[in-house]
Amino acid sequence: MKIEVEKGRVVAFLEDGQEAFITFGVEESEKVVVVSTTFVPESHRGKGIAGKLTAELVKWADSNGYRIYPLCSYTRKFLERKRPDLIVER
Repeated sequence: MKIEVEKGRVVAFLEDGQEAFITFGVEESEKVVVVSTTFVPESHRGKGIAGKLTAELVKWADSNGYRIYPLCSYTRKFLERKRPDLIVER
């Protein structure tokens, strides 16, 4: 499985040709990433893919000096457990 950060999403290219992804927007003036959706195809759920996508997003946000506003419930729970310092509340 290959994971890439593209404009507005983190995507995992799965072996069977499907994609799992996180969608986000960037508020450059506030250095905030707004995460709206995490999606993993049903046939791939329960394999840790969402966690790998979110970890890649966190790595990217960290290296670019961003904090994260998690509209997505999965991302919020992940950050609360592993990186609460990155959460932006509004």
